Amino acid sequence: MIMSKFHTLTIKEIKKETKNAVSIVFDIPTELKNEFTFTAGQYINIKKELAGIELRRAYSICSEPNSNELRVAVKAVDNGTFSVFANTTLKEGDTLEVQKPEGKFILKTSENNSKNYLAIAAGSGITPIMAMLKAVLTEEPNSTFTLIYGNKTALETIFKTEIDSLQNSFPDRLNLQYVYSQEEQENALFGRIDKGNINYVVKNKFKNLTFNSAFLFGLEAMIQVATDT
Repeated sequence: MIMSKFHTLTIKEIKKETKNAVSIVFDIPTELKNEFTFTAGQYINIKKELAGIELRRAYSICSEPNSNELRVAVKAVDNGTFSVFANTTLKEGDTLEVQKPEGKFILKTSENNSKNYLAIAAGSGITPIMAMLKAVLTEEPNSTFTLIYGNKTALETIFKTEIDSLQNSFPDRLNLQYVYSQEEQENALFGRIDKGNINYVVKNKFKNLTFNSAFLFGLEAMIQVATDT
């Protein structure tokens, strides 16, 4: 198996998404545009040397394929050397070594599709789902997208402002259900993404929808519960 080569890419933008998460946009040179085309759901491998140690990390792309933008989100985790560096030290104009997009957790769109998609995400698991959601809304005018998205609190919800804006723009096609485990909010479910909360969304709130596909991304325990349900 031939490993694809790393390319040195300059960081075009760093955006603070929450207190412990940033999104990073890479500047893609014209000669590498084809190399960095991607399908919603794919990821990139990033390489960086810190304190003499080479680190490699994989991050899902959260921009949609037709956006002419390559954006990933990085959430700082305890003792996460690269994720903490990305949130505290990395700045616009810096460079990182990046491989071309890959991965088989994908949603391929077609303007002729008329489908109902379901996605269940927790925490930073929203990143590949975000690309899928935007791709469906912008490229499949006859399809709907239902998102169940779990976090501790509203403030810790990555992309919340953007997701809310998309729901305002596509009120008939984007169905949204937040789940918060550490605070009660109007229009949000309290607790975790468990059997009860999933059934409420699928069998009650949106019971008139039959889903063609389901995409699950997050911690393994959540994925198992969602799969079983």
